[in-house]
Amino acid sequence: MSNIAGLNRTKAFEAPGLSRWVRLLSAQLLFVCLLVSFSPFALDAKGVAASGGNIVNQLGYSALAALSLLMIVLFTDPKVVLSLFRPVWLLLFGALLLSVHASDWPDAALRAYLFSVMVMIAAVGAMCLPASIRDFRIALATGAMAVLGLSYFGIVLMPSIAVHQAVPPEPQHAGLWHGIFSHKNVAGAAVAMLFFAGLYIWRSGQRSLGLIIAILAALFVYKTGSKTTLVLMPCVVLMVIGGRWFGGSVLPAFTVLAAFSTMTLMTLGTVLFKPLDTLLQAILPGTTFTGRTDLWRFTLELLRPREWRGFGIESFWLTPHVTKAEQPFELSWDMREIVNAHNGYLELVVWGGWPLLAIGILVLVLAPLWDYMRTPPNRENVLLADFCLMVLSFGLLNAFLESFFLSRGNQIWLMMWMAIVGLHLARRFRIT
Repeated sequence: MSNIAGLNRTKAFEAPGLSRWVRLLSAQLLFVCLLVSFSPFALDAKGVAASGGNIVNQLGYSALAALSLLMIVLFTDPKVVLSLFRPVWLLLFGALLLSVHASDWPDAALRAYLFSVMVMIAAVGAMCLPASIRDFRIALATGAMAVLGLSYFGIVLMPSIAVHQAVPPEPQHAGLWHGIFSHKNVAGAAVAMLFFAGLYIWRSGQRSLGLIIAILAALFVYKTGSKTTLVLMPCVVLMVIGGRWFGGSVLPAFTVLAAFSTMTLMTLGTVLFKPLDTLLQAILPGTTFTGRTDLWRFTLELLRPREWRGFGIESFWLTPHVTKAEQPFELSWDMREIVNAHNGYLELVVWGGWPLLAIGILVLVLAPLWDYMRTPPNRENVLLADFCLMVLSFGLLNAFLESFFLSRGNQIWLMMWMAIVGLHLARRFRIT
């Protein structure tokens, strides 16, 4: 995506035209596979999540990581490659690797770690391979249209696996769309990020294509009935693009940081500090975030003996640590069969203790906001940075109620990670 990208790294691809097409097609393939996944419509005819497909996912994402590494070696300028060895990113990978040793099932934790890293490598390739910003937008639009096209195809022709049905465990969601995704909340958040992609493409001058993507995505999000997403989408646009109009690059960054801080205090803060909960209940009586506050209290109580080292990556939920725990009588429901913390930040503490959360905030929040504020005032850099900040800030705020950080194959996380990489590239290199 930069004017320093090497087009002539090997004799096998000396022709600039051939090199450009190989890079573009590779990027398109990466975007489509990462955004659609290798298991779209992973439900049975009754609308219940289907099992299986792990081997397909493992082979598919491994192949994508290998393709990404090969294409980066062949085509990406060494300056870009070296910039990807960012110390804060390496610190995150190192901390996650340490969390493997904290697991009571280190073999499974190591597999989860390696798989997560491979998927992130594939996402880096999707951002670095396009030879120009125009090709990047083509690849991004290809991925977005693949997701939207398949989702609408399923809604029209296969509604039993693309629309929630009136069956357990959530019959109340009957009629709400989820498309190729497993659940309406995942679908709403992922497609909201495609709305930001459409807005970015529209702002970049490709008006018709951008408008089509944005309208299709907005309609889809509305039909998912995801209230959190419907509220966050316009707020994020206002914070980033509205902030850009009135305050350059500084105002959007500080607005996002303020929203992040406010949500921290309103969610986990109310569980950790009683005065904050008293204040929240005085302002919004009865607020529990759909029972999540009980879940967070339950999680923090189980974490207490290992809060500084955690239980290891993907080594807590649905294990004896939780399933054999005593259910506190004061909580409103039994949480021992839950699959995650429904809070991405608390999930990081579960995996690697408070140190991993601190590193996560550095990588996910502080470093990207610094990149955004230091982006050069070149038009293409600014537009890319605005798009990436919209995706990132939406994910950061959504993560206070859902867990998806570092979740391999999760489209919300992958778009967030690509946004983090995009902000880094937009700061370091002039985009053409």
